[in-house]
Amino acid sequence: MEEQRPCNTVFTPGCERMLQAPAWYHADEWIVDYGRRTGPRLREDLPERLLRTLAASPASDVRVAVLAHPGTPSDLVDQMLDDPVSDVRRSAVGRTSDIAALRSAARDEWQIRAAVASNPSTPADLLEELARDPDQQVRVFVILNPAVPPKLVNAAALSRQDHVRWWALYRTTNRKLMRAAAMSASTENRSWLAGNPNLPLDVLTALAEDPSRGVRRKVAANPACPPELRQRLEAALDPGHAAFAADRQD
Repeated sequence: MEEQRPCNTVFTPGCERMLQAPAWYHADEWIVDYGRRTGPRLREDLPERLLRTLAASPASDVRVAVLAHPGTPSDLVDQMLDDPVSDVRRSAVGRTSDIAALRSAARDEWQIRAAVASNPSTPADLLEELARDPDQQVRVFVILNPAVPPKLVNAAALSRQDHVRWWALYRTTNRKLMRAAAMSASTENRSWLAGNPNLPLDVLTALAEDPSRGVRRKVAANPACPPELRQRLEAALDPGHAAFAADRQD
């Protein structure tokens, strides 16, 4: 194994500091996400042989970064499924395609179950099981999974748990549920629904007349909102800005 290499070949372009084996990172090279240090940022153009070297780092942050890298091969991901550090296992579970490993991980602590719930390779029957998980956050991750069966999202839209219901209203494609939620007495329900990019025009139009300014703002920001409706909403929500924009176009 190499004893050192320039930082700019692993992490930060332009950084000439040398990295030392076996950790292979500078302690001050971190990805910061919402104020929380989550790990060193790897360059996207790393060769596979270097990814394999970094996967053996004693620094768990580096191993997590390897699992986040788009070029990490599947066999290397699977090698880290039994990592002693929970954060590394969670990252591996969230990326693996090994169905047996996903079924086993669905019996682990809630953070690991949440990773199973978010993995697009998780089979539908396991997602259905996790949709009934006692932990609300696990159920939310099921809703956010791009491979989630629509019936699970639709069922969650009727949940008594607020965050589960709100995320489901944001993601459902069921027009009957959308129309019912648009008439909900709950401003939060209508607000989350208003951001749903699947909304049909009649629901968007109804929500554009909502008594809540926040709901109307969500409609204006919705990518499904027609340009003319968006312009009308923006003019009503912020007349000064709309007039300035019109002046610039003239």
